[in-house]
Amino acid sequence: MSEPVDWEKKWQEGNTQWDHGESSPALKTLIKEHSDLLPAKGRGLVPGCGSGYDVLLLATPERHMTGLDMSATCVDKLNKDIPKGSNYDFICDDFYTFKYPEGGYDLIYDYTFLCAMPPSMRPQWAARMAEIIKPGGVLVALMFPLEEKEGGPPFGLSVDVYNELLCPNFDNIYLVDAKGHESRIGREKMSVWRRK
Repeated sequence: MSEPVDWEKKWQEGNTQWDHGESSPALKTLIKEHSDLLPAKGRGLVPGCGSGYDVLLLATPERHMTGLDMSATCVDKLNKDIPKGSNYDFICDDFYTFKYPEGGYDLIYDYTFLCAMPPSMRPQWAARMAEIIKPGGVLVALMFPLEEKEGGPPFGLSVDVYNELLCPNFDNIYLVDAKGHESRIGREKMSVWRRK
């Protein structure tokens, strides 16, 4: 069994080797070629937002995005380094207990968030997603790493795991092999799930 990860310590030490310096090319492609799958307006969330690239990419004048991270060092850095914007913000909180906006979110983007937590927490992740995404809203999940592997994070995942977790409350409306960061090609799929 893996030891719990101290994400705050990783940020304090600058140990963020998962950071590729930009959003995944797979997310950029989804926005460019399939923007019709994403709500054009409303509220969005990126849990485990890290350096905030995805928050900024998904924010539009009509879609307010919130980046959430449990590391105070991470969020302090974001609030210091990124100019204030009217269509995005960053908060330090626990995904499972934070107070979400009344009515829920229209869009949530998960990339490297589910795989960062122990498999025993997966049912909680799915229940929380169903709780905070409004009916008709979408979960965009860039599935990674799609492989059987011991330990983590990242903990190995599969399309079957996502189906098992999400199908009770979501319909899968999009699933393709992802053309993401080069080191992850062949181990990712882009998916979009609509809340029932």
